[in-house]
Amino acid sequence: MNYWFSVISCLVIWIGSGCRPAPVTSPAETPQTAVAETPSESPAPTPPPLKIIDVGVFLPLKGEAQASGEAALNGLIVAAEEINAKGGIDGQLIRLIVRDTKSQADRAGEAVKNLLEVDHVVAVVGGVSAGSDEAARMANKLKIPMLALGSTMPGIPDKEPWVFRLSSVDFFSAKVMARFSPTIGATRAIVLYDIYSPYARNLGVAFTQHFKSGPMNVVAGESYDLTLRDFSKPLTMIKRKNPDVIYLPAPSDQAAEIIKQARDLGLNMPFLGTGSWDSPEFLSAAGDAANDCYIPARYNPEPTTDFGRAFSDAYKLKHSTPPPAMAALGYDALKVLADAIAASGGIDHEGVSDALRSIVNFSGVTGPITFNPESLISYPISILKAEDGKLVFLETIAPQD
Repeated sequence: MNYWFSVISCLVIWIGSGCRPAPVTSPAETPQTAVAETPSESPAPTPPPLKIIDVGVFLPLKGEAQASGEAALNGLIVAAEEINAKGGIDGQLIRLIVRDTKSQADRAGEAVKNLLEVDHVVAVVGGVSAGSDEAARMANKLKIPMLALGSTMPGIPDKEPWVFRLSSVDFFSAKVMARFSPTIGATRAIVLYDIYSPYARNLGVAFTQHFKSGPMNVVAGESYDLTLRDFSKPLTMIKRKNPDVIYLPAPSDQAAEIIKQARDLGLNMPFLGTGSWDSPEFLSAAGDAANDCYIPARYNPEPTTDFGRAFSDAYKLKHSTPPPAMAALGYDALKVLADAIAASGGIDHEGVSDALRSIVNFSGVTGPITFNPESLISYPISILKAEDGKLVFLETIAPQD
């Protein structure tokens, strides 16, 4: 049974295991929801207070990244239900304290701060949209473990030792996409990148280095100015060069607009993207233009393990749709956090952080998880193709192969 209470700016999600939850209140607001007692001749004994472990969650539940935020929360809830149904962590039940960042970058760091100082959570889970870097810096400053769901840029956890990444970095996916290119017959590629983004330029370099092995060649690099919003000039230059494929190291919102303009100009060759493209927002924003886009995904929507299929089935039962990548990442985040809390024997932030850092080859639905920067970011990557508004699994490639 689920119990939902609104507390100030938070959403407190109770995922019960057949037990009656302790009431949740705040000085500013008292919940209006109540559980009716069944009349009986003699009063039922009062159950002992439940032992609770509060886990902080900061996600975009409104705004442009709402779909990804809701998917991540749905995955977290599935994991919490499974954990609590088995008695929780050493008899302590998981409670999710959720703060909505509204897809606004300046809210993420503040959400992490409030989750620690107001809600007193054991750890925080989030990092789906804008503000992930600020959230990571805040978690590191306050010394609270943070599980970052969608952080694919370098620097986390390298510069933020309290932050634990669930997604592989895009440098590895750039290598994988270069190695995948011959599968679709590509021998001539062009890299299209944001001229003001060192991150995009570096990804282009990584792709070029690995694409040039063998008979393949990157025939040009074209840049664009994101502030202009009109990408016809670089796209026209690309059309003249007529490559087999275009590598576009851009976030999903930028990529969707660029690809739509490219299709309007008659550029019908495949696009190769980054991990952020495996999202409902990308498919929705790009529409039919997304067809023939290839994506280094963070989750294989066709699970090959029993526990992966069990998660997929549980998610589909609740939501009547297969789990997207963010749901799988949310699920894995809470599962691996629960494992660390159990291993640490308590909810001390430093103890939980040390336990997370010691995890090796945890069986996640997104792949084996090891919280060591070098091994975490090199798990096999699933290649998906966008086709008629859906993501179709093609194959899995390991970066080290």
